[in-house]
Amino acid sequence: MKAPSFEASDLILDHEGSILRCGQDFADWLGLSIKELTGQAFHLTLLSRQPEWKTLLRKGFHLKEKIVHLPLYENGLSSGTGVNLRINPYENVCFVSVVHALAPHDEFKKSFFGDIPLNPEVFGRMFLRLQTAEARLADYISNFPGIFFTQRPDLSFSYLSKGIRNLFPNDWEGFAKNSGLFLSFIYEQDREYFHQQLFEKQSQGETFSLNYRVKLPPSGQVVYLMDVRTPKITANGKLLGYDGVFLDVTRQSIAEHRLSNAVWREGLSTLTNGLVHDFSNVMGGIFSLSELYHGMMQKDDPMTKGMEQIKRSAMDAQKLVRRIIDLHRETSITRSLHDLRFLLKDQIDLIQIIIPRSASLEVENKGGPLPAYVEENGFRQTILNLCINARDAISRGGKVQVRLRRVAKGDSIMRGAFANSYKAPHTGAEIAIADDGSGIPPENSEKVFDPFFTTKDSDSGSGFGLYNAKLYVEDHNGKIGYKSQPDVGTIFYIYLPLAEKESESDTDVTKQRHKSARRSTRGLMPKQ
Repeated sequence: MKAPSFEASDLILDHEGSILRCGQDFADWLGLSIKELTGQAFHLTLLSRQPEWKTLLRKGFHLKEKIVHLPLYENGLSSGTGVNLRINPYENVCFVSVVHALAPHDEFKKSFFGDIPLNPEVFGRMFLRLQTAEARLADYISNFPGIFFTQRPDLSFSYLSKGIRNLFPNDWEGFAKNSGLFLSFIYEQDREYFHQQLFEKQSQGETFSLNYRVKLPPSGQVVYLMDVRTPKITANGKLLGYDGVFLDVTRQSIAEHRLSNAVWREGLSTLTNGLVHDFSNVMGGIFSLSELYHGMMQKDDPMTKGMEQIKRSAMDAQKLVRRIIDLHRETSITRSLHDLRFLLKDQIDLIQIIIPRSASLEVENKGGPLPAYVEENGFRQTILNLCINARDAISRGGKVQVRLRRVAKGDSIMRGAFANSYKAPHTGAEIAIADDGSGIPPENSEKVFDPFFTTKDSDSGSGFGLYNAKLYVEDHNGKIGYKSQPDVGTIFYIYLPLAEKESESDTDVTKQRHKSARRSTRGLMPKQ
């Protein structure tokens, strides 16, 4: 079938796909009159001219908005050109534009040059497509924060994008001729790892990545590179080279090292804090004994001054230990007996401020005393973080629910949060914070408690809210989990064990303390 002589021609089809109206140029292309085409099924009319289109033109194909490419054939071979059908249904009719066009990229690259019609129109279209593709590729390469490369089997380079000049301003030209030059800049300890990874993965023919260090001349500055490459392998398994990209991940690697060191320092701080406390107890005993013996001595006793010095030194040591403990402590970590009902009730005053007026907040906080040894500030921050997440998930007119209940040992708790039913190991309290928002996508289900993970904008979410909540709950021998259903909502559960015994007087004292704390903190909201 010959290529159409028109640039574009429009048709109108009815709901069944029959032609209601068409242009004269379309009729001339098919060798029929407009009258003959009117009322004919559009897809059958085209199939009568080109039977190879039967997989592309089926009854009802015009009912969805889309673009269909119909390749033109000459002598049973695709010519690399064809027509695009731009389909736009509207109410009971459908508008179709027939446009002469080149084949899509994936099909066009399969065409033999001799099969492409040799006419100025086709070459003009090819030139415009090539020019657009080259301009787009040049923009990608110039703006991409990496270095594209093509590497031969001997590890010399046949192509390197301009970014290589920023790393090796005086040596980059030699990478095309000297296969060992780039290898010489790889950090000595990483060179064997580099060769090993290439040997193990090049035969698989799949894209892989490796990280290693590179020394930059002449200063010897060390840069961390992420090397993402794809082996080019023939059908016989012969390696032709690699296509890939270098990414400078120095800042990321430094951040990871700092985070690892911070975690190590945190663990070391916990260990030294324990040792310091033990040392403080030892010095307390020395001070008490020295004070006792000093009080029993006569003033003229020759050992009085020495015992007084021991007592004074023990007191100074205790003060020094206290300062060391205070240096390690960023916030108060004191745990005391609290009634969770009053802690939650106090926090609701803050939660009501952050929930939009268009949304509703339901609180179920009933029952008897719920005494637990908890760190108060961390509890407040955990509840607030979960409620902020619920607020961000709901839309206008949404709902947030906060429920607190007592659970006995062996009761099923946190229903649906885990694959298997979870039973309370001790008498405890369950806090459930639910929303009717968009839910958590299944692909994120394993990441929600990971540090740095957030679906919010970078300026509104740090990715540490749920991570810190998990640390707090587990530090209190509790359990945290959630269940979520897309477009239905999410429920986060917290289980905390309760104190086994509490006197009524303790409850009264706790209640009075929280009343005074509530008066002092009402209306205040921590900075997020």
